[in-house]
Amino acid sequence: MTTSANNKKIVKNTLALYFRQIITMFVALFTSRIVLQTLGVTDYGINNVVGGVVAMFGFISGTLMGITQRFISVELGKGGDETVLRKIFSTSMILHVVAAVVVIILAQTVGLWFLNTHLVIPEDRMVAANWVYQFAVFGFALSLLNAPLMALVISHEDMHIFGYMGIFDVVVRLLTVYLLVVVSGDKLIFLAMFGFGVTFLVWLFYRFYCRWKYKYARFQWVWDKVLVRELSGFGGWVFGLSIFGILLNQGRNIMLNMFFGPAVNAAQGLANAVNTALLSFGNNFKQAIVPQLVKSYVAEDPNLKWSLAERGTRITYFLFFILSVPLLLETEFILKLWLENVPEYTAVFVRFMVVDALTMTLLWTFHSIIDASGKMKAMYGFAYISAILILVLSYLFLRAGYPPQYIFVATLLVRILLGWPFNFILLKKLFNLPIRFFIRKAIIPIFLVSTVSFLPFFFANNLFSESMLRSGIIIITSMLWTSVVVMLVGLRKNERIKIIAFVKRKILLR
Repeated sequence: MTTSANNKKIVKNTLALYFRQIITMFVALFTSRIVLQTLGVTDYGINNVVGGVVAMFGFISGTLMGITQRFISVELGKGGDETVLRKIFSTSMILHVVAAVVVIILAQTVGLWFLNTHLVIPEDRMVAANWVYQFAVFGFALSLLNAPLMALVISHEDMHIFGYMGIFDVVVRLLTVYLLVVVSGDKLIFLAMFGFGVTFLVWLFYRFYCRWKYKYARFQWVWDKVLVRELSGFGGWVFGLSIFGILLNQGRNIMLNMFFGPAVNAAQGLANAVNTALLSFGNNFKQAIVPQLVKSYVAEDPNLKWSLAERGTRITYFLFFILSVPLLLETEFILKLWLENVPEYTAVFVRFMVVDALTMTLLWTFHSIIDASGKMKAMYGFAYISAILILVLSYLFLRAGYPPQYIFVATLLVRILLGWPFNFILLKKLFNLPIRFFIRKAIIPIFLVSTVSFLPFFFANNLFSESMLRSGIIIITSMLWTSVVVMLVGLRKNERIKIIAFVKRKILLR
């Protein structure tokens, strides 16, 4: 496929995912507000810390999805032998089932013990908390079985299906919120039950769609020792990263619960909803470009590989940054507009999460190259150590009496002071990363765009007294100004020409 065709496919897939994300973001933020109002702060906090199992297990399924996606993309890059593809799919399904069984056993033993003995939950809500936990665990089982199926869709770059199902998911969840308002009984339990029902419907669709669209997506019992060893080796590192990601996310959540109670968990849950919605915009471009990054590595085309990597880094960052600027400047106003009654610490959590996410986008595309190569030991080992360091530092901060936002201070300290230097040194050693090329083409434009976009509004924001008019003007003008700066400073001439031509063709000429 030519570079021009690659670019067109990336743009097409990104737009399909963006259409999905615009709808899902607004629905997700609206439903979060209604759920908070319906459940109240305490039950919302319980749902976040206990029902957060579904989110953290979803992180496992999303991460393990990368196993199948990586091997399918590599095989497609080689030509796509149907026999090999069927073998990869079937073996991947076996490993996902094994992983699901292992995690369910752990959840029903160690997890239940911890839930009922260590979490700070009002005694009269323990029964509801246990129901939420069970629905979350079995929802995980379905999402894990669904992961290989979703990986097929992404590997084949059929992003419109991925987009349509994302829209279906949030529309059905919007309906469940309406049912939550009108139903009588324990609303927290009903919320968990409805969530499980949506997960089941999504799994059902992907199962039948993949069997119809991809002829090799039919399970057959195979036991190729070499393939199992390769998948298990790759999957072991990825699964380990998932476990440590859970350890980090839920560990911080549990520490907040133990030191400050469910109300602070509610604040973190709301902040995480905002951050996830924003981060998904940048993640959409990543989803569109990763299959081609993998194929460029398999084809041993270093020029295309590094070109895609630096372009992916810039554009992923910019897509997230354009929406981040007004949020960082007017956090309190936006939260009040969204929630009316904003739990304490929500605003400061949002700011820290957004800054942390911006730092992580700089390494997304390079991690995809490392995954494609299979040379994962050093990077993943460092990620495990980083998660432990963040948790230890967070605990020390909270134990010393610092406020809850210091869990994010600990995260930024470890990632900026240790994470960035280590990753760039590793990329240079393993793949001969052209560091000067990357700094010149990606880091400098990102730094210039960030500085020119944010600083003028940061100082202007402090010059005028707080009011709805000031906030509205800051939000609108900062987004417009940041978009202009991205176009003029962050993008290259040929990229600007393509975007302008696309806008003229799709919008102005209609």
